[in-house]
Amino acid sequence: MNPFALVALSACAAAMIGAAAAYFVRVRMPRPPVGVYAASDIAFLSVGVVVAPLLYLSLSGAAVSAVFGLVLGLAVQFTLAPVCGGRWAWALALAATAVTAAFAFADRPVAVRVCTDLLLVVAVVGVANLWAQSGMRPVHVAAFAAVLTGYDLVATTLTRVTLDFATQVQGRPFAPMFALTGGDRPVAIGLGDLLLLVLFPLVATRAFGRRAGLLAASVGVGVTGVVSALFAVGALTAGFPLLTLLGPLIVAQHLVWTRRYGGERRTVDWRAGTPVRARPRDEQALPAAELTAALAVPVPDGSPEGTWFAVGEGRVLATGPTPGQARRAAGRQAPEVPVVIRMV
Repeated sequence: MNPFALVALSACAAAMIGAAAAYFVRVRMPRPPVGVYAASDIAFLSVGVVVAPLLYLSLSGAAVSAVFGLVLGLAVQFTLAPVCGGRWAWALALAATAVTAAFAFADRPVAVRVCTDLLLVVAVVGVANLWAQSGMRPVHVAAFAAVLTGYDLVATTLTRVTLDFATQVQGRPFAPMFALTGGDRPVAIGLGDLLLLVLFPLVATRAFGRRAGLLAASVGVGVTGVVSALFAVGALTAGFPLLTLLGPLIVAQHLVWTRRYGGERRTVDWRAGTPVRARPRDEQALPAAELTAALAVPVPDGSPEGTWFAVGEGRVLATGPTPGQARRAAGRQAPEVPVVIRMV
C-alpha cells in the first residue's frame, strides 16, 4: 500500500474528528422528537448494521449506490440545515449528489471518489452530532462499539462478508467507505469505523468534559495510525477490522470516566455550560435518612400493582411502569435525582 496515502488517512481521520468537534461547539442541532435513548434503540441499530450488508449483497451494485446516495443526500441536508437554512441545505445536497452521479456516468473514478468522500465527511459529522447532541450516552456508544467489534471480527476475518461487500461497492458513487486510493488494495476506512471514530469523542466531551473528549480523539487517531503503520511495513496485507482495537478502548474509556466521576453530565447541563464535577463517594450513595423519608411518603390510592414512584422533596414527583421511566419523568420537574421506590 502507498505509505503516503496511509499517513494521509490518519491525518484525514484527525481532521474529521476536529471538524465534528468544531460543529459540536458552534452548531446546535434541533433535537428530534424521539425521547431518550434506551437499550432497545442500540439493539435495533446494531441489528440494522449487522443485517444491512447481507441485504445489500443480494442487490445489484447500482441499487446499492442508489440507496446510499439517498441516505447520504438526506444526511448532508440535515447537517447543513442548521448552518445555512433548510432550502439552501436541500439545494446543496441535491447538487452534490447530482454531481457525483454525473461523474460516475462520465466514467471519472477519481472525481467520484473525491465527491463521495466529501459527502461521507459531511454526513458523518452530522450524524455523530445528531446522536451526541440528542442525548446518546457513553454507555450506549460503548455497547454499540462492543457489538460492532464482534461483528467486525467475524465479518472481516472469519467470513467474506466485508470483502464481498467492499468489492461490490468499490469505485461506485456513494460507496460507504472513505477511500483515498482505488485498486485491489485501497487505502480506506469503512463507514461504521469512521462513525465511531468521530462519535465517541463528542459523547465523551458532553458527558465527561473536554479532557475526556481529547483523550477519545487521541485514542482514535492513534489506533488509525498504528493500523496504517502495520500496513506500511507489510505486517498487515489484507483488510483489518479496525474496531477490534478501537472498540475495546472505547469500552475501557467509558468505564474509567464513569468510575472517575461517579456518573455523567446530562445533556441539559452540557447545554447550560455546567462543568463536570466528580461526586465524592459518600454522595454517590443515598443517605439513610433521605431513604427513610422517601419510604415514608404516601403513594396515591388506587395505583396499579407494579407501579414505580419517583419521590423527592417529600412528595411523589412522577410514576412509571419501570424505574427508569419514573426517574426520567421526575427529572423534568425537579433538578435533583429523585428516589425511586416500588409500591409493595
